[in-house]
Amino acid sequence: MRRVEVPFIVYWGDADPGELIFYPNVFRYVMQAEHALFWGLGYTRQKMQEWGVVNPRVHVEADYHRPLWVHDRGVCRLWVSKLGRSSLRLDFALFKDGEDEPAVTGHLVQVFVDARTMRPVPIPEKLREALAAEEPVGEAAESRCAE
Repeated sequence: MRRVEVPFIVYWGDADPGELIFYPNVFRYVMQAEHALFWGLGYTRQKMQEWGVVNPRVHVEADYHRPLWVHDRGVCRLWVSKLGRSSLRLDFALFKDGEDEPAVTGHLVQVFVDARTMRPVPIPEKLREALAAEEPVGEAAESRCAE
């Protein structure tokens, strides 16, 4: 299924007083990767409004294996690991440049719901097809769900 890789830098403001990344800032990098995934597939706020759906996160989990310090650089890898009828699981791993083992791993689950009723609805079919494709999403990715 789809995957994306987005670079990150741990800035001073991302860290605690000990210069370690302040844990919630990991999720900012994950959200940037998530944005790159959906944007690359043509899944924009406008498209969501046209479909009448939103996709809130209902579960988020992370394990911190290695420290990330101020000025560390790396990549956040994010991939679709499960497509349900109305839910989507995205797994992620943050790797420091030059390291083979991830510093942080985890996943998030989102559920597609009707924007008015907030009741689950099936993932829009064009988006489902785009998410299920095997190739990675790049900056020049063709928009498969833009219609």
